[in-house]
Amino acid sequence: MAQERGFDRLVNFSDAVVAIAATLLVLPLVDKASSIGSTPIPSFLSDNVIAFIVFVLSFVVIGRFWLAHHRFFQHLRSFSPGLMLFNLLWLLGIVFLPFSTELIVSGQSVTTLASAVYIGTMLFISLASLGMAVVARRNHDILNDPRDYRKAFVLSVATAAVTGVAFLISLIWPVIGLWALWLLLLTPVLTRFVDRVARPHIGGVR
Repeated sequence: MAQERGFDRLVNFSDAVVAIAATLLVLPLVDKASSIGSTPIPSFLSDNVIAFIVFVLSFVVIGRFWLAHHRFFQHLRSFSPGLMLFNLLWLLGIVFLPFSTELIVSGQSVTTLASAVYIGTMLFISLASLGMAVVARRNHDILNDPRDYRKAFVLSVATAAVTGVAFLISLIWPVIGLWALWLLLLTPVLTRFVDRVARPHIGGVR
């Protein structure tokens, strides 16, 4: 019973942190709106178009990470110290994302080194997700069904790999910036490939 309560607290705490991080994304826009004064609304919107675009992007990014986190935890029935550690690292990346977002907005460009910091934050979160997946794979006793878990594990590997490539591109060629995130569209393709290649090597996760 105590283990079950601890697991519920872990999930609820994670959800609360994600909700706060998503809310923090809009605060810079609220600050800008509070000083709009006599500026016409169309002019205000056009002057802050990058801020709005990056806000929506970051909200979608956080939402996507949360959905993946939610689906991952549906495969679990308990937790371990290693899982808690990687979950805290995952939350650290989520909380840092609003700061990465503001770096891009303050620079008024999506093609600066700030984009590498932004995608690097996404990579950090993806690697933390992969860490949780590895821990769960090595502790089958915390899984509901190891056979159903294999797809979630492969998806974590593919997402981290694609995000890593996007990060390297944004770091080496800053002019590309956030456009490197289009590579994430290849995640489903890479997931199917990794699934076929790794299936004979994923031990008990089938």
